Amino acid sequence: MKQLAKISCLLFFCLLSAFYLQAQSACDDLPLPKERIDLHLDRNICLAGETIWFKAWCFLDEQLEVEMSKVLYVEIFDETQKAIVQEKYLLEYNIATGSMQIPEDVSSKHYTLRAYTRYMRNFSSADFHYQRVTIVNPFIEGESVKIPKSDFDNTKNKDTLKQHAHGPSNKLIEVTLNKNDYNVREKIEFQISGLKSISAELSAVVRMQGLGHQSSPQMIELNPSNDTILPYRNISQLQWRPETRGLTISGLIKSKKNKKIEGALSMVSVLQEKPLLYLGTTDDKGVFTICLHDMKNQKDLHVSTPNNENIILIRNDFDNNFPDIKNIPLQFDSSMHATLEALNLNQQLERSYSKNKTQAVFQNKQVNTPSTNILTPDRRINLADFVKMPSMTEVFEEITPGVLLRKKDDQPSLSVFNSEQQKTYDSPLVLLDNAPVYDIAALLKIDPSKIEAIEIFSTDYFLGNSTLGAIISIISKSDNFAAYKWGDQAAFTKFKTYSIAQPFEQVLYVEKSRIPDFRPVLYWQPNLRLEDQKSNASITLYAPDRPGTYEVLIQGFTDSGEACYAYASFEVVREM
Repeated sequence: MKQLAKISCLLFFCLLSAFYLQAQSACDDLPLPKERIDLHLDRNICLAGETIWFKAWCFLDEQLEVEMSKVLYVEIFDETQKAIVQEKYLLEYNIATGSMQIPEDVSSKHYTLRAYTRYMRNFSSADFHYQRVTIVNPFIEGESVKIPKSDFDNTKNKDTLKQHAHGPSNKLIEVTLNKNDYNVREKIEFQISGLKSISAELSAVVRMQGLGHQSSPQMIELNPSNDTILPYRNISQLQWRPETRGLTISGLIKSKKNKKIEGALSMVSVLQEKPLLYLGTTDDKGVFTICLHDMKNQKDLHVSTPNNENIILIRNDFDNNFPDIKNIPLQFDSSMHATLEALNLNQQLERSYSKNKTQAVFQNKQVNTPSTNILTPDRRINLADFVKMPSMTEVFEEITPGVLLRKKDDQPSLSVFNSEQQKTYDSPLVLLDNAPVYDIAALLKIDPSKIEAIEIFSTDYFLGNSTLGAIISIISKSDNFAAYKWGDQAAFTKFKTYSIAQPFEQVLYVEKSRIPDFRPVLYWQPNLRLEDQKSNASITLYAPDRPGTYEVLIQGFTDSGEACYAYASFEVVREM
């Protein structure tokens, strides 16, 4: 059923793209599907340098059974609109799991996390998912956290803890512990069960009480009349196509007279050891959108267009329309003092002591990056095997068989002769360190002593809707393209690809470990699944060395989109 729904959705957006390209006025009032993100964090309070984990769901018209976007964008920013975290995550079956490393040099303050898809940028940014994240940095000299006086009663009220305010009214699941009090380092077992037969995707966290959502004044002012908030766009103004196949890069090609160029060829090259190339063309608005292979971490990209009379501009991956954020002073009452002390103590112990023996709670999704989409060259000429040549002109004329250097209208050009097919390709793709080069005259000015090798590909290659009859790949010895000068028809960018979640390590006590354990988050499992046939699951962990109140929070959704929620709390005490 999911696959059928997915196919239907893709067919719909094929039609949607056709409408967009033609920009028919009759489609202005065509209703568009809406996406919504719901994201759960393992906690909302942390120290600088720590890692926080999350699980996210992407709804399409409030349904989880239909897939569309494949990329989730997550940012953490402050009231000055400065982003301290910007990452992308793979959405599979409308679910994404990930982790975010908080930089060590950030200031202590309230931050805002937001999550969205590329397609959601067509609508108001007020529809993005927002959460508050509080970060404290105890290592910045001169910083302090204000703790106002309070008549807080330190007596723990278990009944109050169990009345957690964030659960839905319909109760579909419950969590049951084998008891309410545990000694430090004692094994803890609890059961998660459906109160009826359900299929659901859940996340489970066990953490020190007080790390979740805290009551505070409203920080985000999403004013529909504010110019920084995008208004609703009808289909004739749709700017951001959904990433139904995964990562995409987009940009604009225009003439130097600021005219948008339709049908212009654009090429993206991943700057790595072996060539990885992508081709696309611009639409009637001069915009190109190119789908990339699944990749992880950050990549250096070279984006270009053949016509040197054109200019290429790359669009920002992340949305730059930030909402207004109130600058709220970072204040904790005395109820949070113990929490901050616990976080600080745990961080110092982890930096000072070796770690306990652990095991990963869940397995990361592997993202396999292709090494190349261009096969082995037919010939490779190493310049060191020949006498030193004074110019690149002589290199092509003397030691590169099958490569012809010609002139037309006083402009040099290269051709490749395929001896097997007895055919000459007059417009081969020329690469310099895997970046396309179109100015052959400038290429010939390179000092041959900076070139390591020239590879010749005389086989047809199909990239997108184009065919490359031949490729000449020049490999330099330097990291600056042998000082080649690039024009406005080419641009470089650092492109964020998929971020891979760090594994959450669960502590295992083998015999009597002397390593202290003051973890604020004891357990995080984003891949908890309940099935119709088995609507229950069990989890085992160990109590830490820090006495106090801890909470178990189970959140998620059924396959039909109903919210699931369960909460329990327990005490960790020292043996008398």
